[in-house]
Amino acid sequence: MAGIQDARRSALENELGPRARRKAQRPQEILQAAFEEFVERGYTATRIEDVATRAGVTKGTIYLYFQNKEELFQEVVGKLSQPIFDEKQFMEQHQHRSCDELVRLFLDTLYQHMTVNPHSREILRFLIADGRSFPTLVSTYFDQFVQPLMTMFDRILQKGVREGVFEIWAEGHISQILVSPALTYTIDTLLSPDTKLPELKIYVNTHYEMVMRTIGKAPA
Repeated sequence: MAGIQDARRSALENELGPRARRKAQRPQEILQAAFEEFVERGYTATRIEDVATRAGVTKGTIYLYFQNKEELFQEVVGKLSQPIFDEKQFMEQHQHRSCDELVRLFLDTLYQHMTVNPHSREILRFLIADGRSFPTLVSTYFDQFVQPLMTMFDRILQKGVREGVFEIWAEGHISQILVSPALTYTIDTLLSPDTKLPELKIYVNTHYEMVMRTIGKAPA
């Protein structure tokens, strides 16, 4: 079904011509331009006209798609945010991996997303800097992007417990506690980009070893 829909969309775009295709791409181009302006200037200092100039459109064109800067900011966060994991796909793809390998894959993917992916890294900066002005947006972001990864990590840990590999010493917020070094590293890179931080690979290795020492079941 998806293939048929893609073929129809492609045929329709060919019929409409390059001008229509360009118009269809414009909202995404505006969002990318707004993202770059927010990164460079911050939310407060960014002006709609700055976004228009970067996007190569008029200020009035921006208002055809977005009511104001507040809506534009919310759309940037909502549309450019990317889920870190597809839990079902991840677990099926790595179903034959050991539980400790799953933990390592989880951490590697998490760091790649949070510290290397520019959209994810900078959107976190936006929410830290301006989240108080957008409480609903922050709540939605947490529900859609943060909570699912915590749930997935929980399931990896629970799988290890069922298989007798892991021994969880605390209930409740164990996933948040074990994942928190990734957030600390990301925030450090955002706040002090020129500060000499541990090399990412070394940091991830240390984080992984810490997690395994915490949850690993000692041999009998």
